[in-house]
Amino acid sequence: MKNLRSLFLALVLLAVALAADVPTGCVTIKNRHEGRYLAHSISTHDADRRHVSFCTDPQRWTITAEGTNFRIRNNKHGEELFESQQKFNGNYVFLWIKKSLINDGGASWKITESGNPGYFHIKNVKFSHCLFTQGGTDWVAAYESCDTAKYEWRIVKC
Repeated sequence: MKNLRSLFLALVLLAVALAADVPTGCVTIKNRHEGRYLAHSISTHDADRRHVSFCTDPQRWTITAEGTNFRIRNNKHGEELFESQQKFNGNYVFLWIKKSLINDGGASWKITESGNPGYFHIKNVKFSHCLFTQGGTDWVAAYESCDTAKYEWRIVKC
C-alpha cells in the first residue's frame, strides 16, 4: 500500500511539473508545420461560434490553468477556444461567442510537450483530439492523432 501511495504521489508531481512548463497568461501560439499563428477568423459559423484560423501576424491569447488542464481565450474578443462535435475533415474548432462558460470539457485542453523542444500538443479534454492545421484551408480543426509537426505548437509569452 505504501508503494502504491508513493507511485500515486510521483504521478501527481509529474503532472504538476509538466503543467508548470506550459506558458500561461498572455501568449502567442504558432504552428510548427505551417509557421503561422493561431488566430480568430473574421467569419462566424453562426450567432454562437466564430471560426478559428491561422495567420502570419501573431495574435494574443490567454492560457489559464484549470487544475492539470488549461483554458485558452482569444484576447481581442474574450472568447474561449473549444472543440465542437460537428465534423468535416476533423472536428471543428471554434471560439465561443456567447459569454456563458462551457463546462463539459469542450473548452478544456491538455497541453503537453511534444518531444520537440519548445513545442506542445494541445489536446481537447472532452474528445481527446489535438489541434491541427492542414494548409489547404485557413481553418484549424482537431483530430485523434498527435503524431506530426501539424499538431505541434510553439507557445510564447507576450
